[in-house]
Amino acid sequence: MHRLIALLAALALLGGVSANDLVIYNAGSSELIDDTVAAFNRAHPEIEVTVVSAGVGQHTTRIEAESASPRGDIFFGASVESFEAIIHLFEPYQAAHHDEYDQVFVHPEFRYYGYSQPLQAFVVNTNLLAEEERPRGWGELADPRFAGKIIMANPSLSGSAYAQLAQMLQLYDWDLIEDVVANTTFVSSSQLVFQNVARGEIEIGITGEANIAMLIEEGWPVTAIYPEEGTGLRFDSMGIIAGGPNPESARVFMDWATSLDNHEVAATHYRRSVRADAPAPVGLAPTDDVPTFPYDPDLAAATREENLRRFDEIFSAR
Repeated sequence: MHRLIALLAALALLGGVSANDLVIYNAGSSELIDDTVAAFNRAHPEIEVTVVSAGVGQHTTRIEAESASPRGDIFFGASVESFEAIIHLFEPYQAAHHDEYDQVFVHPEFRYYGYSQPLQAFVVNTNLLAEEERPRGWGELADPRFAGKIIMANPSLSGSAYAQLAQMLQLYDWDLIEDVVANTTFVSSSQLVFQNVARGEIEIGITGEANIAMLIEEGWPVTAIYPEEGTGLRFDSMGIIAGGPNPESARVFMDWATSLDNHEVAATHYRRSVRADAPAPVGLAPTDDVPTFPYDPDLAAATREENLRRFDEIFSAR
């Protein structure tokens, strides 16, 4: 049985779990974890799963605070950067499907396994821009012909927008950012980016590809363009919390969660699996066809404050 409970209510429930229970700290959507747990329970009906859903920061704070006596067993759906920040709090465990993974998505000591890739792409309204008019790479976003035709979320307010800024900086420099800022309308919400493009209010947006897949399936006149220089190879992960109350159940879950069965669930929620043999979300290119580059999340995190300061200066001065 799957119980989806609020974070505060969970505190009262996590004190008395049985040997066959499993507690998942979920950082992703409730719809995805619902279907994930349902699929897991079809394979392992003997394990009762409790899900505690909250933001990544709340979960990492809780895992640190509980480190002397953990209450959670699995951390699921958080960025690899979040895992790395508290990596010593996860159990090394080589999962059953380890050899089916590209090892770039596996911690060297098996403390996490990748799950899905929140790849960034350009969403383009196909009614407003013909194919030959569309940008093909990050560098082209600086072209004056796109002045007033680009929309982004403000990277000071949006984590995904900051990742977009960081990717451009890892490929180019601040001269490019100045030109892109001059061409771009910035909004407070990431959701407004793909919604405005879909409605035909602006030609080009930068957003997560999952948003584009959703729009395509709903019938909006949009397409996804992956920058020819590559989109940053980012991924979220899952791992076992060291010293959790149900270590055997946690290992059973990780064995199943690294399987193709679980990663096929991700595609039904517009998520691109890290497994190359898993299907891409409806309407998106196969994983092997997407150009990527080795995005450095540590560099992005270390330079965040300075990058946002410089961005704010450019934005204010335009």
